[in-house]
Amino acid sequence: MKLTPLACRLLFILLIINGCKKETPPPNTPPPPTPNPVPSCISNSTPAAASIVNAGATVTLSWTAATNATSYDVYLGTTSTPTATIATNVSGTSFSYTVPATANAVYYWYVLPKNSTGTATGCTGSVTSFTAVSIQTPAPFGFYVVGYFPSYRSLADIPDVKFRMCNVVNYAFFGVNAGGTLTVNNPTLVPQFITKAKTNNAKIFMSINDGTGDGKTNFKSMAATAAGRNVFIKDVMAKVVQYGFDGVDVDWEFPTTSDGTDVTFTALMKELSDSLHRDAKYYLTAAITAGKYAGGIRDAVKAEVFGYTDFLNVMAYDDFNTTVPYKHHSDLALAQTCINYWRNTRGMPKEKLVLGFPAYGRPSGITQSGTILAYKDILAKGGSPLSDSAIVTNGSFTNYTIYYNGQPTVKLKTKLAQAQGNGVMMWEKWHDAMDGNSLLKAACDTIGRGY
Repeated sequence: MKLTPLACRLLFILLIINGCKKETPPPNTPPPPTPNPVPSCISNSTPAAASIVNAGATVTLSWTAATNATSYDVYLGTTSTPTATIATNVSGTSFSYTVPATANAVYYWYVLPKNSTGTATGCTGSVTSFTAVSIQTPAPFGFYVVGYFPSYRSLADIPDVKFRMCNVVNYAFFGVNAGGTLTVNNPTLVPQFITKAKTNNAKIFMSINDGTGDGKTNFKSMAATAAGRNVFIKDVMAKVVQYGFDGVDVDWEFPTTSDGTDVTFTALMKELSDSLHRDAKYYLTAAITAGKYAGGIRDAVKAEVFGYTDFLNVMAYDDFNTTVPYKHHSDLALAQTCINYWRNTRGMPKEKLVLGFPAYGRPSGITQSGTILAYKDILAKGGSPLSDSAIVTNGSFTNYTIYYNGQPTVKLKTKLAQAQGNGVMMWEKWHDAMDGNSLLKAACDTIGRGY
């Protein structure tokens, strides 16, 4: 059948109309997916803003997770708005980065969260920085001969030669106060002490003890938090610079595993080490327990502390007993036991071990109150520099036996320390004889140290 022109036109119009109709979707068809929104900026976590890291070390840059982010780009540079990426498409929330070995450089960094929809904008406002510094121990200076000088002694009582016998003199003490900062004991004496020590070529360390009678309360409170340790270390560094000390000696008697202070002591020593060892400038030491008796105090000195310090003063004395007679508080056997424990059982490096010996005597089997005597006073009461015990009378105590270290024992201990460690330490200078009977002289003569 042949269509008329009018019919053809009508058919053409119907075809056009029919083609323009929307196809009706089948029932229960879900709507098309909505694109993920672009993530927002997030915060850096570590290193904390304005923190210090070791130049040349690998640090972990970490950040909070961004909602809807599938990956992150990490930007880092030496300008406050870095433009160079050090990592792209990081799927997690951290990235390990090896800091250049350049010391005292400041690095700025931030991250850009992103997903398939796009990348966060305006994230340069989340930039934080850290400073890379050189943290390394200062140069060692041979076999250490350490002597403590208490703040309550008179400098006039100690001749210059006794300073020349030591290559380290510890000013004892600055104390930790209730606020977590330092109390300077006898502040007018400090600069005089420093002048005398430096004139006689001795390095000078600021020795810090607890400001309380129990030896630990203020240390424990201060070290319990990162904020407390930060306040303390800032004051330590200020005092070191103010007075011109060469290093710091920590005399916390004693942290223990029984109350968690083993953990906070380790953290304190790590943070002190990072500050004092910046640019290899200042030394860090600590006085530690003899190590003879197992328990929380001995176990509180972790192996990490060996690495944080330049050396450790092992207090191999005061092993006395008030009920058992004839017990020497610091004989050669104790020194051997202490060295064996710290060196062989615990793995303390030889160059870090300094063996302590006393310049005073203690009795055994009786009270320790009113019976302890300085070595020089024992000699004045009839004791011999060649012996380790004497029968003396002191105050109301008549004819009791006192035990001490004479010159032969100090020489043997010094030889032991030379073979198994790297120094000797004496508590304290004022107790020593000021003449040829000196215990410091015995130690120096053993190692050939001139004075």
